Amino acid sequence: MNPADTVIEEIGANLDERRGGFTSLRRIVLDHTGHPLESTAVSMAIPIIYAHWEGFVKEACQLYLEHVENTVAQGAELMPALLGHLWTPALRPLTGGINSDRKRTVAEHAVGSLSKPVSFGLEEKSIDTASNLKYQVLESIASSLCLDISPLGSSKHHLDSLVELRNNIAHGARPTTLRYADLDSHITRTLGLMEGLERALVQAVQARAFCVV
Repeated sequence: MNPADTVIEEIGANLDERRGGFTSLRRIVLDHTGHPLESTAVSMAIPIIYAHWEGFVKEACQLYLEHVENTVAQGAELMPALLGHLWTPALRPLTGGINSDRKRTVAEHAVGSLSKPVSFGLEEKSIDTASNLKYQVLESIASSLCLDISPLGSSKHHLDSLVELRNNIAHGARPTTLRYADLDSHITRTLGLMEGLERALVQAVQARAFCVV
């Protein structure tokens, strides 16, 4: 199996595992449907839906970056956005201001890394979601990794609503009107987002969208 097929299969397997998690979650909450604890059960399930969403984004993108490392010979072959992601550790000090030493350090790093094998730092490979993976954060991640997620734009409202609901529950502001139908809707729409991201990753892998050559 070639590297592209391997990473596509790995991403698909990760998503399949989370589909199974959603099925189990539905069954558990369904047992409480029509009972006084229905709303409580749904409230407890919402953070799990979010956890599957964030977990898939982080793990699938990490698999993608590992694929980039394994199939791109040197930094000079990367698209500018992904090259910038690779250089994040070197660029981070610039947030404290620019001086001659910092400019020289970045320049030296840039010149040297263009001819070196691609190797992302642990922090860059882990994907920073700020534990608050709204659509705007997803867009930023996708832009850095050369992923086209424009087809997911219609899901922005749902994703932002899910994150807000998760945050409210975590802070103790638990809605009392949540029902199984709400859970089912959130799972269906979130799974749709995950499938959309899978398609974007597959497209990028197959088209080598991360590479200039």
